[in-house]
Formats: sequence, structure tokens, C-alpha cells
Amino acid sequence: MADDNEGVCARFSKPASCPVTCFRTEPVCGVDGVTYWCGCADAYCAGTRVAKSGFCEVGNGGSASVPGQALLLVHIVWLILLGFFVLCGLF
Repeated sequence: MADDNEGVCARFSKPASCPVTCFRTEPVCGVDGVTYWCGCADAYCAGTRVAKSGFCEVGNGGSASVPGQALLLVHIVWLILLGFFVLCGLF
């Protein structure tokens, strides 16, 4: 795995155990679009290569017509409104 992570994780060696426990976050973005907060060791344990150092961008692809984040936001707003109406006795 370390050979596949050229550049960002070139000096990385296999972690002693998985899952990795980190005390300081060093996020890297895997080729699977997931941000691994414990850096190269975390990505290694997940079995993926690292695309870049830092966070992955939100909404950087996908085949869904509506991004998952937008759907989640609508769901959260709906739950807040429903809770408000229940507390006020309107619903």
C-alpha cells in the first residue's frame, strides 16, 4: 500500500495496528472521496490510496441527480420545522 501512495504518503510505513488512534489530525483525501482524519495510516487501514493531502471536497462527483448533502439539509430543516410545530401545538 505504501508504494501506491506516492507523494503524499511516500515516507509512510505500515501502522502497528488497525484501526489507528490519532491524537493530532492530519487529514488526507483518499481516491474513494473519503477524508481520512488520521492521515496515511488511517487510509492504509481502510485499504485505499491517498489522492491528496487535506480534506476531500464536498460534492466532487457522484451520479445522483440531487447531491446527498442537499437531501440531508432538506431533511434536517423538515425535522426542525416539525419539532417547532409540535411544540407550538400547531400540528
